[in-house]
Order: sequence, then C-alpha cells, then structure tokens
Amino acid sequence: MATYAEQRLAVLIDADNISAALAGEIFKKAYAIGAPIARRAYGMVNCFNSNGGWVKAQREFGVVARPQVSNVSKKNVADIALVIDAMEFLYRSPCEGICIVSSDSDFSALASKIREGGKAAYGMGGPKTPASFRNACTKFFELHPEGAGASTDSTKSLAALCPRCGGKLTVAWTKSNVKCLTCASCGGMSSKIDALKNVVSRESMSEMISVAQKHEQSGCVCPICGSSMSLLKVSSGKKHIDIDVCAKCRAIWYDKGEFEALSPQDGVLQATVSAGKAYRRETVIAVSADLRSGRLKAVNLKTLNAMLRTTYHVPAPDVAPIIGALQSQGTIKVDGKTGKIAIMQFKG
Repeated sequence: MATYAEQRLAVLIDADNISAALAGEIFKKAYAIGAPIARRAYGMVNCFNSNGGWVKAQREFGVVARPQVSNVSKKNVADIALVIDAMEFLYRSPCEGICIVSSDSDFSALASKIREGGKAAYGMGGPKTPASFRNACTKFFELHPEGAGASTDSTKSLAALCPRCGGKLTVAWTKSNVKCLTCASCGGMSSKIDALKNVVSRESMSEMISVAQKHEQSGCVCPICGSSMSLLKVSSGKKHIDIDVCAKCRAIWYDKGEFEALSPQDGVLQATVSAGKAYRRETVIAVSADLRSGRLKAVNLKTLNAMLRTTYHVPAPDVAPIIGALQSQGTIKVDGKTGKIAIMQFKG
C-alpha cells in the first residue's frame, strides 16, 4: 500500500454538515495524508451562492462544488451524491484513499465499504462525531477551528464563525432589545431562544424546541455548539418563515431579513411551528438572489408564478408558500390591486 506521502486522495466534503470555516484545517490534514487530487463539496445550493461560505473555499483550495436541489423535506440528496461519487472513486479511480469529511454517522457504512474495497477510508469531523463513523474509518482526524488546539470543546471558537460564509460574528442588540451574534459579511444572525421572551410567546418557544428535537436535522451548523440545526417553519397568520433551530443549545440562526420577518411590529408573536421543507428554503434563497441581482426579471405575480414553475421547477402546491416567503423576508413587495412586483433591497 502507498505511504502517506505517495497516496492520491479523493476528499469528499459534506458541506451541509461541515462549516466552511474549517476548510483550511481540512486541507492541512489532507496534505499530511497524501495528495488530494480530487476535492469536492456536496451541499444544497445555498452553500455555494454569493453568501455561502464554500464559495471562498472553492477559490482558495480548488474545491469543486456539487450543489444539489431537493423537492422533498428530507435533506439527504447531497449525501446521496457524495456516496455515488465515492463509489466511482472506489472502483474507477487511481486514488489509494478516500477521505469523507462529515460529522454524520450515516457515512459509517460508506467508510466500511471503502475499506472492504481495498482502499483507505479516512474520516474527518468535529469533536461530536459519533463513534460509529470514527471506528468505521481506517483513520479518523478530529477537526478544530484555528486556535481551538487539542481541546474537544470548540464552542468558543465556533461562536465567532458564521455558518453561512465563515465570517466573524460579533455581539449586537436588535431594536427589540434581543442580544444576538451578527455577521457583517452576509447579514445573518444568531440568538438564544430564551432571549426572545419579549418577542415570541412562551408556548411558541417551547414548540420550537419540541419540533427541533423530533425533526430530522436538516439545517445549517450551529455557530454556538457546532451541532447540526433543524430547519423549522414558523407561521403566524398568512406570514411564515423558515429558521434553523438547535435543540441542543437552544440557539436560532436567521439568514438576512428572517429575524425582522419573524418579529411582530408590536406585541408578542403567537406562532405555530412545524418541520420546514429544505427544498423550499433553498429555492427562496436562490430566487431572492436572482431577483436582487437582476438575473430573474419578474414584473408581476403572474410572471413570477410562471417562472417558478418553469425555470425553478417548483411544484404547484409550493408556489404560493415560496412567494409568501419572498414577501415575508422582504425580497419583494406586491401591489395588492395590480399584482406588480417591486424588488426590495436590504438595508445596511
């Protein structure tokens, strides 16, 4: 078998599960193992848009993006794409080793299959990576953000990193006096659920935690504790918004405009909470970016409706919710009489 220095590697990254802020650490370890001739990252489309943290990693480390779109609520389409490529590298590539970068135990069987196929199965993941995946690998490397050292508690380092773009998070206060961490680069923010007591009803906050505990983890990486967050749909009247909630440390992540859409103008929000549709959120993010950049030109609701169906392949039942989300987050403003659309720009 080839030595570390001689090994050719395929580095396959679960971008939905691993923060882009760890890209430098990933490739530092990869080069210590061998030569990463293939470098791919798999995730939903928002990982690779202008606000996605993996855009910088693509340029800096030559990572090839494999963006995915799912038409169902379970966000495993990127995982499947990663597994398919891993099988290609196992049977049809000159690589001596395949490195799976994820903290997800679902890749345990894949690691075992790679070993059985005669190649080295390397794993990389955070401190909380389950033992089942660690033990299935030929060798597992634990990832820590810069400055975390050998400690298994990377909370302090992760708290300063945006899960979307890898930018630094700074402490701030909202107009409704909620303490939060904000990202100056992409406009995202995080707060503890308990900090919303003057904005969201106690019943709604409890429901967020309850649904997050039951719902399959399909959100972004928690900037507070590093766990995978759950994507939830929060609804009040005709307004709804998708947010990421961490059941472990009770934190919420809002993409730009989501906190304002969630917070009531006055009083306390009494909302219903359900599992979010990952594919809907990815579509909203993509359409919002295309509208603001001018790539998508829709002058009225009829045109936007048709474009969602044809250009973005949105099923009919999901068109109205997606348009509602675009309105809730402040991307578009619709004239109730004429149906004309005005594209709004975020402030700041």
